Amino acid sequence: MQHLFVLDASGSTNLQQQLMQKLISAIVSGYFAAGSKMPSSRKLAEQLGIARNTVVHAYQQLIDEGYLLSRERSGIYVNDLQFEQPAVPAQNTDTSTSQYPWDKMLSELRLESSLPPYPHNWQQYPFPFIDGQFDPSLFPVNQWRECSKLSLNVGEIKSWASDSGQHDDQLLTEEIRTKVLPRRGIFAAADEILITLGSQQALYLISKLLLNNQTLLAIEEPGYQGMRQLAQLAYAPLHYVDVEEDGIAVANIPAHADLVYVTPSHQMPTAVTMSLEKREALIARAEQDNFLIIEDDYECESNFISQPHPAVKSLDRCGRVLYVSSFSKVLAPGLRLGFMVAPAPLIRKARQLRTLISRHPPANNQRIMGLFLSLGYYDQTMRRLNQEIAQRWQQMREALNHYLSTAIVTSRTVGGSTCWIQGPDTLNSQRFAAEAAKTGILIEPVNRFYGGKAKPSHYFRLGVSSIPTPKIREGISQLAKLMHQWQQHSEEPQSPVDYGKRLRGEALRQFAGKCEFIGRTVFGDPYRIKLAADGSMQGFEGYHDEKQDTGKWWLDGDIWYRQWQQWSYAEVLGFELYISKNQINWLRNGQLVDSAFFALHP
Repeated sequence: MQHLFVLDASGSTNLQQQLMQKLISAIVSGYFAAGSKMPSSRKLAEQLGIARNTVVHAYQQLIDEGYLLSRERSGIYVNDLQFEQPAVPAQNTDTSTSQYPWDKMLSELRLESSLPPYPHNWQQYPFPFIDGQFDPSLFPVNQWRECSKLSLNVGEIKSWASDSGQHDDQLLTEEIRTKVLPRRGIFAAADEILITLGSQQALYLISKLLLNNQTLLAIEEPGYQGMRQLAQLAYAPLHYVDVEEDGIAVANIPAHADLVYVTPSHQMPTAVTMSLEKREALIARAEQDNFLIIEDDYECESNFISQPHPAVKSLDRCGRVLYVSSFSKVLAPGLRLGFMVAPAPLIRKARQLRTLISRHPPANNQRIMGLFLSLGYYDQTMRRLNQEIAQRWQQMREALNHYLSTAIVTSRTVGGSTCWIQGPDTLNSQRFAAEAAKTGILIEPVNRFYGGKAKPSHYFRLGVSSIPTPKIREGISQLAKLMHQWQQHSEEPQSPVDYGKRLRGEALRQFAGKCEFIGRTVFGDPYRIKLAADGSMQGFEGYHDEKQDTGKWWLDGDIWYRQWQQWSYAEVLGFELYISKNQINWLRNGQLVDSAFFALHP
């Protein structure tokens, strides 16, 4: 008995619910046969080490549901009327020679693995720098629970429980139309909006309606694997267009393209934000060359560095942009609610096609989401989420600058939850990710985002949506050590690098007392550090000196030391200084740490 009824007091459901589940499973499986007598509540409670009342309440619930019967002065029995006679399987059926040739049947259906490149138990890893996974600490449990309870009111149940056919929840559609879309600069009628099972279903509907072997799809490279697979299933020819530091290379889109797929808010996977100039240029090209634009507004809500650009759809005056977005990306992946905005004729066709697949997304979930929006909880959640992600992103930014200043380059973005990392040319991100996982660090190699022939292996992604802020610094520190070890073992022996002239003694003191360093952070932002003869220093970062700090410097022998008030975690660090023309190189133990230009002031 005990081995069948293992209850977990710390589980997500209470002991009574767990006991009911175990009892039902035992009854259905035949462990407790139909008509057999159940153990007394006292005996079962003693065997399981739980309160007798827990067993009594569980028994009573199963009696109410028809699984058990209570017979006066006799006890509790399994209800034999609960079961129907099961069908008798055919006897002596030899399946060894009658296997259907599924391999041959499905050989033409080529599907890439869509599983993420990290283990399902990623939460057990101490440093999960991954993107797109559910972080329970960020989910608005109380607000969602309140909306769930409201949706179970009798009036609400009558509204959503019946089969609505092709129609979506009116409350949710109206909330999207009047609250969500205007924030992106989009104004649409109700018949131009379709609720979907996440953004992936919207992309599937578009691919089935518009892609075939005669339509050319231009897609970002690197880009979203899911869209590439849909195009391949439709036998649509693909043209890969490079992603630049401010989005897709619009000039490289072929004039004969029929559709162009873009992720402008935070490009998938590089996190680059498409500039307003490129958005306008993309619209102009679409009108000039007569193609459609699929705008997947991935992570559109996560803009915390500067004002977000308007959606490409907001610039559309000719109905050429098909807009796709999702609530799943910002609340929880398991929610599976998204929406598409497009001209009414396309929405009507997509609605008909959706009916053949899934009728419509579950109406109760649609109503809960509609209530969540109407009560202002979505706005509250977005503000809290942006604050938390901004804090994590800033922590990762500082850790990358501090520990990996020469090993990485990242792209320009206005927020988001990921960074696109360029490691040394010798780095193999697949193998490096495997080695990092052995030490508890999860990073994402990026081969799967490339569809063209060239698949550079020295890039990887770091995400912060799944790792708490206090873990980020330690994780990046350990990752930096691992990368240093990797470089030592993987790089071929090379001739010593000439870093210039080593500064020592009085020459070092004279130089440091009147020097200003000018460089860029790993995120491409400019910085300058001004040293004074009295041992003080000032630091400025940003295009308008948005970030500033002060600190001190001193010499110990031929080693130059510095300590900031806040930057670099206020740690004391020592460097060997080398100069070559107007460039300065900081080294520690013979290893290059950072470099910049310098100027001498009077």
